[in-house]
Amino acid sequence: MGIPTSKRLRKPREFQEVRDQGKRILCGPFIFQCRRLSAEAGQVRRFGVIASKRVGNAVKRNLGKRTFRELFRLHELLLPPGSELVVVLRSSYDRHSFSDLESRFMRACKTTSKETEADVTRAN
Repeated sequence: MGIPTSKRLRKPREFQEVRDQGKRILCGPFIFQCRRLSAEAGQVRRFGVIASKRVGNAVKRNLGKRTFRELFRLHELLLPPGSELVVVLRSSYDRHSFSDLESRFMRACKTTSKETEADVTRAN
């Protein structure tokens, strides 16, 4: 099935903007970086994965990217609307079970949502 192109970060500039301006959460086997766009930007949540050669060979990198795309697909609605997310894999991601990665991913999504809600209430 996969993620539609409209929900993917595709250009290096898009990845870099999220990494520079987004909130960073260290999750052990991966780094979760999320940036909330303005309300005018729309309700689409966008996602990208970074797996450098430090992670391992091509098989290991591609498995990690597929795993996190699936996690995003399953739990996309936990993120605030209009957010952009970049996950940076670490070489130790494959030592963790899918359920462990999933729980860490969900916890980071919920943390991001809570911080966004707190920012909105402070602004009002």
